[in-house]
Amino acid sequence: MKFALKTRITLWYVLLFALIVGGWSVFVVTIVRADLYADIDRALAQRATQIAVGLGTPGSSKFADVTEPTLLRVPRAEATAQLLSAQGSLLAYSGDAISRRPLVKRSTLETVQRAGSAHIESVKTTGETFRILIVGQPKSSNFIVVGQSTETTDNTMLRLVLVMLFTGPLALAAAALGGWLLARRALRPVVRMAETAACIGIDRLGDRVPQPAGNDELSVLAATLNGMLSRLESDVEDKRRFVNDASHELQTPLAIMRAELDVSLSSTTLPPEAVEVLESAREEADRMSRIVRNLLALGRFDEGTLRLLTKPVDLSEVARSAALSLEALARERSVTLEVTGGASSVLGDSEYLALVAVNLIENAIKYSHQGDKVGILTKHEDDVAMLVVSDAGVGIPAESLEHLFDRFYRVETSRSEGTGGTGLGLAISQEIMLAHGGTIKVMSEPDVGSTFTASFPSA
Repeated sequence: MKFALKTRITLWYVLLFALIVGGWSVFVVTIVRADLYADIDRALAQRATQIAVGLGTPGSSKFADVTEPTLLRVPRAEATAQLLSAQGSLLAYSGDAISRRPLVKRSTLETVQRAGSAHIESVKTTGETFRILIVGQPKSSNFIVVGQSTETTDNTMLRLVLVMLFTGPLALAAAALGGWLLARRALRPVVRMAETAACIGIDRLGDRVPQPAGNDELSVLAATLNGMLSRLESDVEDKRRFVNDASHELQTPLAIMRAELDVSLSSTTLPPEAVEVLESAREEADRMSRIVRNLLALGRFDEGTLRLLTKPVDLSEVARSAALSLEALARERSVTLEVTGGASSVLGDSEYLALVAVNLIENAIKYSHQGDKVGILTKHEDDVAMLVVSDAGVGIPAESLEHLFDRFYRVETSRSEGTGGTGLGLAISQEIMLAHGGTIKVMSEPDVGSTFTASFPSA
């Protein structure tokens, strides 16, 4: 599953923030715990020193007399003091009830004796943890043991951890929201560029993506895209000019060629072989003329210079004329053209309406089987004039229907093999229909056939 870029940025930001917050929390908890335990250890060392001094003072024979003043500074339930023999026997105690039995093992006392220095450790007894300091009594083989409960410290640490656990998710949620808003704001120029680029087509190559102010990466990206669009626009304009110029230049020689072929075919002295060759040349000249007309129409649409000379036109006459002009192609492919329907008047440009009819009928002929019949029907329904061209040919796959009127689109099946099509006829026909306020619809099924319906507002 792929997330949007701003979502991925937010997730990475939150993950990094979580690692930082988590690491910082562990660091804070560790440092605070170490400081609190260091305070306890310093207090224990100070008490042990005071008790040792007190025991060495003449007249202080009782252990309780020496320890009580020291332990008064700490709640009685949290402090303890013991005097142990070298064998670990309890000689005297003061403070918490746990003081009534030795808090340390004999092995620990032996370790302290060998080291000759104080020893600190944590001891858990009766469900409570005490911090214990053991130090040898000066001028004696006994040991002074002082301890303090870590309950207060542990509770403080627990509260600190709970605060971290509670505020951490809130901080992450705030970071996620802030990160998402920042990512959204940072990517807003990219979204605007994408929206503009999505609208740029062959008819809007002059548009440019918005370029953010400054010299950051987004500004460079926009400038690069605009430069690419400028180059594309220039290349397309060059090709348009070439196609338009070539189409205009080809019109006259093609017209002369067709006229000369007609004159040659009118001769009654030609042998059958020559007539066949001339008729074939005439068909190819007609096909070239149709291609040139399509290219000229395409150029006018792209340049926005198309001017419709509208007048009442009989759609049935347009259909018959188009069918007549394609009779030779139909004979070549052994296809029969059948024109039916009555008069149906529309307001339009007869030249361009004829181009629509020729394109639709030519398509039907090309994609029909030998011996098939192409039906050409004109009718009038509810103030709508219709030209319906149907065939029983190879048909069109459903996935290709939505692209059928795209320029240069050709169905990648056996339908396209050997047809010699350019992929422009239907696209140009649709442009002409839109210019007349009409539509073209298609219904098709593979191996069954296709029906194209051109609908016009009636005159």
